[in-house]
Formats: sequence, structure tokens, C-alpha cells
Amino acid sequence: MRQAAAALFGAGFTVAACYASGALLIDKLRATLRQDERIPLAFVLGAACLHLVVFAILALHIAYWPVLVAVLAGTIVAALGTGAWRGARTDSGKPVAPLSKTLRIVFGSCAGVYAIVYFVNAWAPEVSPDGSSYHLGLVARELRAHGFELITTSFYAMLSQGVEMLFVPAFAIGRHSAAALVHFVFTIALALAMLAYGRRAGKPWAGAAGAFLTFASPTVGAVGSAAYVDVAAAAIVFAVFYWTEIWDEQHGLRLLIPVGLLAGYAYAAKYTAFPIAIYALGFVAWRTRRLRPVLLVAGCALMMAGPWIARNWIWYQNPVAPFGNWIFRNPYVQVIFEQDYSEWLRSYGMPSLRPLALEATIHGQYIGGIIGPAFLLLPAALVALRYRAGRRLLLAGALMFSTYFTNIGARFLIPCLPFFSLSLGLALGEAVPLLAAMMLFHAVASWPPVLNRYVNPLCWRLVRFPYKAALRITPQEEFLRENSRGYAAARMIEDNVPAREPVFSMDGIPDAYTTHEILVNFQSAGNQTLADTVNMGWYEAAQPGTVRLFQFPERKARRMRVVQTAQAPYPRQWNVYELRFYDRGQELARRLEWRLQAWPNPWEVQLAFDNSLATRWKSGETASPGMYVDVDFGREESVDEVRLITSYDFALTEVRLESLNPSNDPGGGWEQIADHARIMYNPIPKNIRRLATYEMFARGIRYLLIYDTTYGATDFAADPEAWGLKLVSHAGEVRLYRTIW
Repeated sequence: MRQAAAALFGAGFTVAACYASGALLIDKLRATLRQDERIPLAFVLGAACLHLVVFAILALHIAYWPVLVAVLAGTIVAALGTGAWRGARTDSGKPVAPLSKTLRIVFGSCAGVYAIVYFVNAWAPEVSPDGSSYHLGLVARELRAHGFELITTSFYAMLSQGVEMLFVPAFAIGRHSAAALVHFVFTIALALAMLAYGRRAGKPWAGAAGAFLTFASPTVGAVGSAAYVDVAAAAIVFAVFYWTEIWDEQHGLRLLIPVGLLAGYAYAAKYTAFPIAIYALGFVAWRTRRLRPVLLVAGCALMMAGPWIARNWIWYQNPVAPFGNWIFRNPYVQVIFEQDYSEWLRSYGMPSLRPLALEATIHGQYIGGIIGPAFLLLPAALVALRYRAGRRLLLAGALMFSTYFTNIGARFLIPCLPFFSLSLGLALGEAVPLLAAMMLFHAVASWPPVLNRYVNPLCWRLVRFPYKAALRITPQEEFLRENSRGYAAARMIEDNVPAREPVFSMDGIPDAYTTHEILVNFQSAGNQTLADTVNMGWYEAAQPGTVRLFQFPERKARRMRVVQTAQAPYPRQWNVYELRFYDRGQELARRLEWRLQAWPNPWEVQLAFDNSLATRWKSGETASPGMYVDVDFGREESVDEVRLITSYDFALTEVRLESLNPSNDPGGGWEQIADHARIMYNPIPKNIRRLATYEMFARGIRYLLIYDTTYGATDFAADPEAWGLKLVSHAGEVRLYRTIW
């Protein structure tokens, strides 16, 4: 029960500080708001401000429990002391008609039931896939380090963490469930803001219908009751829109400050939310035709987004890491991984995108959820174009939807739902019975027992009402083991791996439940290199079984290179296990004076010169003309043979060997020596598996976690000794190995 109380307190304390911070700023700006507007807008605006304070605390490495509590408490005390908490200065706004009794009954009863279900799921131990892995895994790691630390082993660490900054104090007090409850409050704030907007627009039934369509959407419920950030991003995005409407009505330059702060915070919360900044800047420019207001919005936005951009530029040489790597090249994320990952996000394995509308509203087999069958009515929202409010909502919604096809997961629709839901409500705004019927239909169709009857079993949705787990009547450990696939693996690591030892895994686990760094196969270029080395032990096509042999008359050369001359089909990379030079049958001994270069991926060129057939340099991009591996010997050497050791999984088509003429040669430049290599078989070392795990050991990785469903898992399990491994623990479908070196 203490865990349950701590979760509530941690979340409540953080939420109260967010509201207090926003209320203080709203009073300072002398914004005139109704109380029903002020509560959700102050919370979201305060979240933006508090996120920046927590960022500074982490940057200064003073993220200790007393510091975080003092910041939260100080903000709340300040709001109470100045009267901002009650909104004494701004408790009036645009007069609107009160909500009718019928509307309050329909909306309150429907939304209230769903709110209880969401709250209980958020309060229960956190088991969501991303929430229990990188969202809270990074938060836990930052709290252990008391600040930010450079993490190059996970591209998730490169993403902006605007909402996670609020999870930091909540987690420090109430652990995992406290963070999920903070996100749940964003879900409530979004619904309240949408309801208030309907009143402001003079269409309370449209506002209620729109708010409920979004609030009761199955994917909103699943995501909004977990430690994710998508619903928070939607609340922030809608708050930007709301503040532009307030500014357009009251015309105070100071009211553009919340617009800019929240537009920048949207980017800090989730990269794909950046189009709302375009809407805000464009709207202000259109309504004022002046530069100063636009600059004010842009400056405030930069205040929020700038720290994350600067962090990535300094740490990862890429301001938009982990994306844009073909522009901002770096050793942490390979271009081909970004291409592969982006390609998958655009399809999620769907054979065709033609049934995407039904997939997103009814099935949910591929894209991880549904928004609900009521959204099949969305084309009717175009009727809202006859209203000014409808035109603005649809424009903002279209901008937010513009990034959707970069990731077609159901939760990436959430930021557009408020705009499209309200537009649909406006379109039917004169037909109150129809709106009430639509709300009731959506309530029934989205109710978990009904939902289970028509969605695909793979669809992510709420399937339980875990009140015993929320109250910790059911022990947290028991609930986690029963409902989290990877929790057993996390506990296995905690119980068997010495402190501060990293663990390599081909699959992700709930990082938030372990204190160890988990190096997951695909999450960084370095991890992919480790995975490539390990996989090479069992995957014959990736083994160093081919030699490309160049032979030519003996010549003096100081610098030589092998150049790729053919375009390979995507996603074939060029790879080189070893590049060796010979004179009269004797290999040139490698010396410290050798200077090695490669393009692309110059950071791993040493792998082609480390005398290990268990490692290889890979281009990191689809093989194409102009790629090269270059060696400067530091002095002239006699060479008559070059051997390029590669693998079967890349059918090397065209390469040539070049030598750089001496500087005193009038011809200068690169001279082609040979453009045809003889292909020969290279014997595979019998101990190739041990060589692979030795390379892992040499890099400080002594533990390897393998799920039984992982490719190659049977090879590890059949003969661990052949790999130089010892089985440490085996529970269910996961095995933990340790190297015996």
C-alpha cells in the first residue's frame, strides 16, 4: 500500500507544481481566462516551464531527491502565496452559456467511467512496452547519475525528453506508476481543454462530442494510462492552438509568450509535433502582418526546443539526432539503419497501405492500436469548413497529420485527433441528438469487452481493470511477472550480473526495472557492430568466406585504396573483414604509422585492419560507386598483391585498386592498378564462434541475454561451450550467458 500511496503522491505533487507554475505565468501575463479554461491550460503551460527547470537541474548534475522536492514545493508555495493558485486576477473570461444538464449527464457519465478505468491502469505497476523500457529507463538512469550523461548506445537517448522531464520528479518520489499517472493527467487536461474550447466557440455540444471522441479512443486510453508521451504531446499541441485563439481575441502581445513557449515545448515533447510551430508562426504572421510578433513566438519556441537541439549538436554532432544522419554524419547511428527503420515505420509490415483506414479504426493488427470505428465518419468533418473555427481546426489538424506517414503507428494519430474530433463535432453541431448518439456509440464501441469482439488480438488496448494491482493488494512483483514479457529477464539480470556490468541483448527488455545498461542489438551503430560479430558465429552467409585477390607487377606505393565502382541493390552494404597487402608472398606488417581512412563510416575502419576474422568494417550505407578504404603506409612500400576478405552476404560486384602517385610525379593523383579481382574461397576458422564472443569480451561485454525466439538462439543453447559461453540462468523463454574468457 505504501507503493500505491507514494505513486499518488509523486504524481500529485508534480502535477500540482505544473499547475502552480502555469498559474503564476498566466497571472504575470494578465491573461483573461474562464476557470474551466484556466485549469487545463495552466497545467500544460506550467509543464513546459517546469520541464525547463528540471532540464537545468539535470544539466547541473544536482538531481537529488531534496532538490527536486524543493523545486516542486517552492513553486506550489509561490502560487498559493500570490493567489495565482485560485486565479484571483483572471477568474473571468469570455462569457459563455453554461453546459446544459443533458450535456453534463451524457459527457460526465461516459467520460467519468473511462476516466476511472484509465486512472486504475495508470496507477497499477507500469508494464507498457516503451514506458517500462526507454521512457522510464532513461529517467531512472538520469536519477542514478543525478544528471544527464552521454549515452551513445541507444538512439532513444538522443530523442528530446520534454515530457520525461516531468517524469523525473514524479519517479524520484513515487517510482514508475507516478510517471504513468502524470501522463494520465495530460489525458484529462486534453479532454477538459477541448470541452472548454467548444464553449468558447459557442458550440458546447460539438466540444463535448469532440472531447469524448478523443478521450475514449482506444489508443488514447492505452497510451494515456502508461508512461508514454503521445497524449501529452497532443495536449501541448492543442494548447498551442487554444492560446492562438485567446491571443486573436484579446490581442495582447504578451499572450504570444505562451504560444511560443508551448510551440517549442511540442518539439521538446515529440519531434513529430513540430508542425504546430509552423501553424503558430503562420497564424501570427497572417493576423498581424508584422515581424515583431512572429519573432517573439519564434524566440520563445527556441527557448524550449533550443536546449535539446544544442545537447544533440554537442554530444552527437547532429541537432536532430537520431534522424538526418545522411546530413549530419556521426559514429552513433548509421545511415542505413535510419533508412531501414524509417522504411519499416512507414509500413509496419503491412502488405499494402490501402486498408490503413480500416486498420486504424477497426482492426489494429499491424499498427499497434485503433482510434475507434466512430472515426470512419471523419470525412463528414469537411462540413466544418463553413465555420471559421472549423477551418482553423482542420488546418491545424492537417498540419499535424502531415508527419503521420513517417510513422503509421496508431498512437502517431493522437496529436491530430483533437482537431479532427472537434471538426467532426462542429460539422454535426446543429444536430444535438445525433452528437449524443455518436458519443454513446463511441462509448460502447470502445468499451474493452466490446472492443475485444472485433479488434485483432494483436491490437494494443486496455484489457483489464487492475484495481488490486493499483492498490498493491496484488504484490507488484507478482503483477509484473504475469503481465510484462521482459520483466523476468530484467530480474534475472539484477540477480546474476555484478553491479555496473553491461549486458548485450538481441531484444529489448524493461530497462526501467534494472540498474544495468542493456545494449540492444539495433539501438546504436556500436550495438549493431556487436550484433554483427555475434551473429557471424552462426550465420554462414555473414562469415569471412571470400577473398578478392588483386595481383599486379611489383610497385612502390605510399598510399593505396580499394574503391567501390558498382551500385548494389538496397540494402546491401560493402563489408571488409580484412584488407591485407603483400610483397613476394610476405604480408606487410602493420605499423603504428599507417593512417587508415574510409568513406563512408570512417569511424570503424580499424575493424578491417585488426587481424580478426570475427569483425568487419561495413559501409553503413548501400554500397555505391565512390566508396573506398584507404591506407597511407607512412612511407613507400613494395607491393604486388592485395587481398580483400569479405563475406557471402554481400556479392561484391565491381571494385578497383588504386595507388596515389608520388607528389613529385607530374601526373599526380590516383592511378588505377587493377579493376578486376580474382574470387577465391577463404577458409572459415573452426573456432569462429569463440572468436565472436571473444571480441565481445574484449569490448568489456561479459554477459549476453538471448530469448529463445531470437534468430540463432538454438545454436547458443545447443553448445554454449563452442561459443566460449556459460549458461548463468534460464527462466521461461530467456537465457543469460557469461563469457568464460
